[in-house]
Amino acid sequence: MIKHLSLLILACSTFCFSSTVSSLVLSTVNGEPVYESDITADPSSDSRDQKIKRAIQYKLIVQEAKKRGLERTPEIQSELNKLLFKKFIADEKISRKKTFAPTESELLSYYGKFPLIRLHHLVLNKKTETDKQVTTLALEQIKKEIAKGTPFEQLCSQYSQDASSFFGGDTDFKGIHNFPESLYSKIRALPKNSVSEPIEIGNTVHLFEWFDKKPFTAAPASYLQFLQGKLAQEREAQLLKEIVADLELKAIIEPKSLSVKSR
Repeated sequence: MIKHLSLLILACSTFCFSSTVSSLVLSTVNGEPVYESDITADPSSDSRDQKIKRAIQYKLIVQEAKKRGLERTPEIQSELNKLLFKKFIADEKISRKKTFAPTESELLSYYGKFPLIRLHHLVLNKKTETDKQVTTLALEQIKKEIAKGTPFEQLCSQYSQDASSFFGGDTDFKGIHNFPESLYSKIRALPKNSVSEPIEIGNTVHLFEWFDKKPFTAAPASYLQFLQGKLAQEREAQLLKEIVADLELKAIIEPKSLSVKSR
């Protein structure tokens, strides 16, 4: 018991000493203090005296800027508002006890929505009028071949104008990070081993077939980390909606048509 009490006293003493040191006043500039924490926050390899001089110079410049009213300029107010916005959201996360890091089961469920899928990908060009005519004829023939049951992999090798044609259009496993989300969703919505309708992207036409899905347990850590970040962003966006909804109920917004919830 005495040993535990001694450790507690030592820990408190260390914390109090650390707090005292960081708030130690090293100098004053027109009555405004320069703290030890201002020096320790300087990442440079300069000497302590140089850091103190730089902190004093910083205070002098900031004080003069305030005398000139520069903090009231639109660009400074804009930057200040951004910092206030970020700080407010951070505080709301804490006060609402919101945690955005998904559990293993939540990540597993999210991976089910955005798994890594292996594709056959066929690409046709439409850059010139001649390309467009050739592509139109090729699409008609591809459609007939698919109806006859010709493997799409074979059609990719025969018709695709992409380098993957050498591998039967095999792209290996791809995820939501490899495509615009709308395109990934279209591909993912296809039944396994079914070929998509032609999808135009710029001067090219694309057909996709997904034929394999990587299990969650085999997914690379880098992809799972990407999904964790994506899910956290979605939850933060939801929190922002909740905050705005709460604030809007208390606000007077004119005209009413500009109300956030009416958009």
